[in-house]
Amino acid sequence: MTATSSTDRLTEASRRALDARMHDLRLLYKDVAEKAGMSVAHLRRILNGDQPISPAKAAGLEDALKLQRGAIAALLAGEPLAIVGDARDQGHGKSLAQLLVERGLAKPDEVTLVDEVIDPGIWEILDMGELSEAAKDNFLRAYMLMRRSIFDFDALRAETKKPRG
Repeated sequence: MTATSSTDRLTEASRRALDARMHDLRLLYKDVAEKAGMSVAHLRRILNGDQPISPAKAAGLEDALKLQRGAIAALLAGEPLAIVGDARDQGHGKSLAQLLVERGLAKPDEVTLVDEVIDPGIWEILDMGELSEAAKDNFLRAYMLMRRSIFDFDALRAETKKPRG
């Protein structure tokens, strides 16, 4: 993995992936900022893309979010988040996006960065011998839809701006 430079700014897609990770860990901005050694305001500026993320701040954010070293730089390069102790360490190493494509549940151009998370919880289900392949496919589809609905901030904002009546 490559290192970040002092001019790297998070994209909307990378921010969504990091927000998804924060949600998965049940961390608030104040928790992440404290663990990463920065103020909440500084964290928000970085996550909003208003301020570049330095290598030192990237390392702090990786520690706070239990990401592998270099994960922020890799994310900026379009790679999935690399989580410490994740499924890669167990030999599973495939993201939700890869599984969806491999199993014919999505085309490569249909997956999003939110789908690129490698989640050991997926493998708990997929490794259960008593579940049929159809049930496993249903789980993967439902999990994908749940993550997208939770982390699709643009759609959520549009929904909340609709007039009520």
